[in-house]
Amino acid sequence: MRFLSHARAFFGVLTVMLLSACASNPDAIPAGTNRDAVLTSLGQPTAVWPLPSGERLQYSNQPWGQQVYNVDLDSNGRVAATAQVMTPAAFAAVQIDAWRTQDVLRAFGKPALAGRVHSFDGIVWSYRFAEPFGINKQFHVFMDASGLVQRTQVTEETLLIDDRVSLNH
Repeated sequence: MRFLSHARAFFGVLTVMLLSACASNPDAIPAGTNRDAVLTSLGQPTAVWPLPSGERLQYSNQPWGQQVYNVDLDSNGRVAATAQVMTPAAFAAVQIDAWRTQDVLRAFGKPALAGRVHSFDGIVWSYRFAEPFGINKQFHVFMDASGLVQRTQVTEETLLIDDRVSLNH
């Protein structure tokens, strides 16, 4: 009898955990959900962007996470589309010599890293993402001094090893 009591408690806690995980997952928000319900479920977005037919609520896990979710609302404030945009297909949509800083921000949010490289006279924004099987990558956007995208590149994410941590047990 005691086992059944513990089992019920365990499954009760497990059910609550699974439901709360679904509630905070942008992929689980169905089309047609109103803005207030999205905010209740996901919390405040990391950015809000106006769109021609509504607005975008952006939920970024950068700089340490590897996902950025765009929840697009229609003119009535209802979910029209939800997408995790740290994908090769989304990266391919970037238009060289046409997109500017604001376009990159609207698509992907703030970068995980921003810096310069010796071989390019401009700024490079880097976003973390994962390919299937957990292969960690970075998507880089090279913008000139005027903020115009000049090129993009995908690289493997380098392993940063803290010299205070021993890899030998």
